[in-house]
Amino acid sequence: MRSSIKHALPWTRHGGRPAVRTTAHREPATMLRILPFLLILALWIYTFVDCLNTPEKEVRGLPKIAWVLIILLFGEVLLGPVAWLLAGRPRGGAGPRPYGRRGGGGRGWVAPDDNPEFLKSLKPDEKKDDGPPGDTPPAG
Repeated sequence: MRSSIKHALPWTRHGGRPAVRTTAHREPATMLRILPFLLILALWIYTFVDCLNTPEKEVRGLPKIAWVLIILLFGEVLLGPVAWLLAGRPRGGAGPRPYGRRGGGGRGWVAPDDNPEFLKSLKPDEKKDDGPPGDTPPAG
């Protein structure tokens, strides 16, 4: 009778070690169950940050704070993010907006090699030594 009790207890099977349960065969199914939640979370975060970075003048339909609240409150069921993308986001297509479009008619940020003012500041001095470096005569 003692041996039947020993086999009934889970920690006494397999030579006194607890039975190891593997979940390797269930991992792909678990990943597929998590994927929709991750996609919703990514869209939620994207629309929230996009709304925060959009200037108040460019927001359509409602005030910016209203859009932030809609995205936060209805983000889990995708109503808030989809509403922002369709009705609140500035027109002009998806993707990041260039700096020049924000804030009015300025050119915005320009790379240094395309900026004529920066290139003018790099003009070489009018004094040119044709000698090797280090051969400059002492001043004075």
